Amino acid sequence: MSEARKAILEKLARTRSAPSPIPAYELAPWNGDPGAHFIAKAKTTVARLSEIASPLDAPAAIAAIMETAGLEPRLHIPGNSPLNNLPWQRVPGLTLSAAPPSGEDCTLSAADFAIAETGTLVFLSGAQSPSSWHFRPGQEFVLLTRGLILPRLEDVIAALAAQGMPATLNLVTGPSRTADIEQTIELGAHGPREVHILLSA
Repeated sequence: MSEARKAILEKLARTRSAPSPIPAYELAPWNGDPGAHFIAKAKTTVARLSEIASPLDAPAAIAAIMETAGLEPRLHIPGNSPLNNLPWQRVPGLTLSAAPPSGEDCTLSAADFAIAETGTLVFLSGAQSPSSWHFRPGQEFVLLTRGLILPRLEDVIAALAAQGMPATLNLVTGPSRTADIEQTIELGAHGPREVHILLSA
């Protein structure tokens, strides 16, 4: 480096002001019940929500919804999912399948978290919950425990930072939809046409 160039750079360095410190980011306090807020927000996303007393009540609730809607009584669940251990014997008319679902099928998933602020379901990728199963079915039933509802996305990220980030994080807010064609809402564009949330204590 020439002496002239060095002198110019040193002069610029002396005249450059010190960078301003980055202010600490703090969330405003959350007021209210995250569960109640999630229910209200989820309903605005056109998701269907039913409250059940226990996860053990999920099979009967799903069978009743499927019967009312005239759906084929077959439910797709990954073969190694703990959801297979629910008391399905209580609904003998409902059959389970471990085969990947199609756009006309129903699946059952368990949400890892939910976001009260937006009514969003959070799914972590893993062998027991393939990410593709949230995009393939026509109808997705989701079992959610009230204690997994956190106020905001930042709270979910903080919880994941403590336990380790997954390879994929899927955020689902109501049924899949698009308005690309003539600004008309079409459900089921890139995923389920209907999302049924079973909220358990």
